[in-house]
Amino acid sequence: MCRMLPIWLVLLGCLPLQGSEVRVHQPPELRASLGGSVLLNCTFSAAPKASKLAVTWVRSAPGGSGEVQIYPPHHQVTELRSRVALDSGRFRHQRDASLHLANLTQHDAGLYRCFIWTSATSSHAGNGTELSVLGERPGSGVQCWAACGPLGVLAPILLVLHAMVCRECQGLRHRRRHMRSGAQGQAGDPQSRPTLGLAGKDGAPRPL
Repeated sequence: MCRMLPIWLVLLGCLPLQGSEVRVHQPPELRASLGGSVLLNCTFSAAPKASKLAVTWVRSAPGGSGEVQIYPPHHQVTELRSRVALDSGRFRHQRDASLHLANLTQHDAGLYRCFIWTSATSSHAGNGTELSVLGERPGSGVQCWAACGPLGVLAPILLVLHAMVCRECQGLRHRRRHMRSGAQGQAGDPQSRPTLGLAGKDGAPRPL
C-alpha cells in the first residue's frame, strides 16, 4: 500500500525501481503562443530502492520573485486546476511526468521544475524549463494602440476622415450628374425653344 507520502502529493503509482539516484530530464526552454497550449516535458530514469513515487511541478516567476506549485494545483485555485493535466499511466509505466498546460496567459511564463518524490521527504528535480509565452490575445485593441504609439491612436481618426471625404465626393458627383441631366432635358424640350418666324410689319415675330 502507498500511504507514506503527504496528502498534498498526488501518488501516481508504486514503482519498484533500482539504482543509486534519480535522474530527471527537462528541456532548457520552450516557447508557446498566448491562448494556446504546451507540453512541459519531464522524464526520469533510475531510482533508489523505493516502492512509492509521486511528482510535483513548481513554477518560478521571471526574475525569481517567488515559487508557485502548479501540479498538483492547490484546491483553492480552480482556474489552474482546469488547465493542467498529467497522464498517470505514462508516469507509472514509461517514467514520463510531462505536464500539459492549456489556455496560456502571460502569467504562465517562468521557470518550471519537475520534482520526482521517492519518499515523503526525498525528492529529485530537473534543471527546469524556461517557458516563454509569445504573442497577443486576439481582440485586445486597446493594448495594440498603446503598443503602436501615436500612429495607433491616429489610425481610426484618419479612417473616419477618409470615409467622410469619400462620402462628400460621391454626393458632389451625384449633384453634378443631376444638374447635367437637367440641362440636357431642357435643351431637348420643344416647348422650351424660342419660336422662330418672319417679322411682321410691327417688327414682332410671326409664327410659322
